[in-house]
Amino acid sequence: MPYYAHIRQGENGQTIYQTVAEHLTGTAALCREFAADFGAEADGDLMGLAHDLGKCTDAFQKRLLEGGPVVDHTTAGMLTCIKMKRPSAAACVAGHHGGLLDVGNLRTDRAGEATLSGRFKKGVEGHYLERCGESGVTLPTLLPETPERDPLKASFRTRMLYSCLVDADFLDTERFMDGERGRGGYDDLPTLLRRLKEYIAPWQEPKTALNKLRCKILNSCLDTGSKPKGIYTLTVPTGGGKTVASLAFALRHAVAHGMKRVIYVVPYTSIIEQNAEVFRKVVGANNVLEHHGNFDFDNAGEDGGLLRLATENWDAPVVVTTNVQLFESLYASKTSRCRKLHNITNSVIVLDEAQMLPAKQLLPCVRALAELVHRYGCTVVLCTATQPSLDKMFGLYGCPVREIAPEPQALYERLRRTEYRFIGKIEDAVLADRLSSREQVLCVVNSRSQAKSLYDLVQASSDDGDGVFHLSTLMHSVHREKALAEIRLRLVRGETCRVIATSLIEAGVDVDFPIVYRALAGVDSMVQCAGRCNREGRHPVYESVVYLFEPGTGYGVPNDISQKCAIARSVMLEMGVDIRAAEAVEEGVACDIGSLGAIASYFEQLHDIRRDRLDAEGVLEDLTEIGRAEFHEGKSVPLIPFKHAADRFRMIEDGSCSIIVPDTAIAQQLHELRVGVASRGSMRRVARYSVSLYDNDVKALQSTGAIRLLDGDTYELVDTGLYSEETGLDASQAGGKGLFL
Repeated sequence: MPYYAHIRQGENGQTIYQTVAEHLTGTAALCREFAADFGAEADGDLMGLAHDLGKCTDAFQKRLLEGGPVVDHTTAGMLTCIKMKRPSAAACVAGHHGGLLDVGNLRTDRAGEATLSGRFKKGVEGHYLERCGESGVTLPTLLPETPERDPLKASFRTRMLYSCLVDADFLDTERFMDGERGRGGYDDLPTLLRRLKEYIAPWQEPKTALNKLRCKILNSCLDTGSKPKGIYTLTVPTGGGKTVASLAFALRHAVAHGMKRVIYVVPYTSIIEQNAEVFRKVVGANNVLEHHGNFDFDNAGEDGGLLRLATENWDAPVVVTTNVQLFESLYASKTSRCRKLHNITNSVIVLDEAQMLPAKQLLPCVRALAELVHRYGCTVVLCTATQPSLDKMFGLYGCPVREIAPEPQALYERLRRTEYRFIGKIEDAVLADRLSSREQVLCVVNSRSQAKSLYDLVQASSDDGDGVFHLSTLMHSVHREKALAEIRLRLVRGETCRVIATSLIEAGVDVDFPIVYRALAGVDSMVQCAGRCNREGRHPVYESVVYLFEPGTGYGVPNDISQKCAIARSVMLEMGVDIRAAEAVEEGVACDIGSLGAIASYFEQLHDIRRDRLDAEGVLEDLTEIGRAEFHEGKSVPLIPFKHAADRFRMIEDGSCSIIVPDTAIAQQLHELRVGVASRGSMRRVARYSVSLYDNDVKALQSTGAIRLLDGDTYELVDTGLYSEETGLDASQAGGKGLFL
């Protein structure tokens, strides 16, 4: 009797069987194909053929055919790979369902402990391999694995191999269980490049000076696309058309080098949605995967089902996703996160708003990108108006950085839309008077409590309060979108529009104010804020002023923000700005904080001050300063803590909870959540009506009965009177330190 891997019911109720041999050979073919992208075909073949050998046992067959307790079917395949002295393949096979295990230490770990060493001892002592019958497949004859002396490189290679196995296993199983589900069917990259050229063809005869400059940038991106793979920067000020220009470089480069896809990585979902919409117009909606927590696949039209499948393994030609999704996957240990990794190989990775990479994880991010370039055929583009000065860091890993844009300093001068002026410290009441004297003005501050205070003052000083808006993350995203829609309409009509906001409005939000006020912050934040002033160049530069100020009243802000403010002051002093004289002049003093020199100085100082905290959780230390130990028959392996490192690497710090604000639009989904039957689609829709708060805020609201726990770290707002249609959730008891961007 053959051993079976899977069974399913046919259309007529008959039982259909997939043998272990069929599953192993099918998985091996896919796994070998995937691993070929980084020269690991042999390991791919071995993993595919060995991963489910443990199903060739009476215990597993009884479980499959009759039901019963779960049976360990991974350890036998792991032992097979170890016997062949292929420890990387062994780690992947052992974790192909539960996730990559820490290697542990064979000398100290007990049998059955949750490490690879513990699993090995359990398998040997339990004679797992001897229990297996004949699978019907022939394993390849391989030389012992060549030891990788750099544990971090070894960890990346193992994760890539793991990705190949996990995706191949899922796909082969899916095809047997569900048949062809419509995966693939995308257009190839040369077709996408042709469509882009057709899309931009009307732009090639520009009439205005601005459009001529945009064309110059665009054509420079197309021309540079044929240059060698590596690390590139694209330094283009706001208004230079970098979204389409960067896509032009990426598609041209990918086609020139026979690459697989373009992966566009963005810090905020608001920018993702904006960019993805542009890309869909350029290359076709079916070719663009928008992968983030808020995307609603159920309402994505006929392509929704295909795109949902594509989130599992990123097989689409253009992927638009978040920093969190990319980098946490690169350091992950779980199957769902790692499955897509092999499809990142041989891709063009564009990091939009590259300055938003978090400082606390900067070194692990840079190290991961360098590894993708060196060993996995990728090209990386750092795309922003405020380059974070990463040349030296990439240089440490042997990656020179090349600029795509023609003469960035000249571009800055020619695309200058605003004038910066520093006005020193100013009390809220005085600032509110200045804001109230303008018909259209934007003011951005560092704390939600100051935003609320200024909003109240400006609204009170207005005749009827009409045209005064508040924007912060105390408002759920649907609320903010409605407010932004009205703000844009008023700006276009020339109506009164005074907006007080936190920094959520700075990056990727397309609004155009004649005057902007910005509380002192990091130089990159202030420059991004200036992108909301005279965005379309309708006014003279000298009339389009970005006033920089310091709050006269002390508001609690995180140490991170305080430190960035201090560095910004240092940069202004370097530039010869007379900070003390600023308060004596109503218009303040000129301060060209947006110059490339000022931006470079800011990031150099920031990185120097934080040089010991650019890997705050010690992830690289975990993966480099580790020992080696004999694992089997004299074979030395690095003791890589896969799971431990994955648990420590987080792009967003923990400590926040979601408060869902009830609304008729999500009544059904909220009910499903209350009774514990909510689907992923329901959770996505509900998330759009949620506000994030720190634990202390949550405890304060919980103590008064204003919220109730639904699930995990998700709460429902019970006292709906605390939610204002003007300013959002009243969390005043917490002091306003939270900055959720």
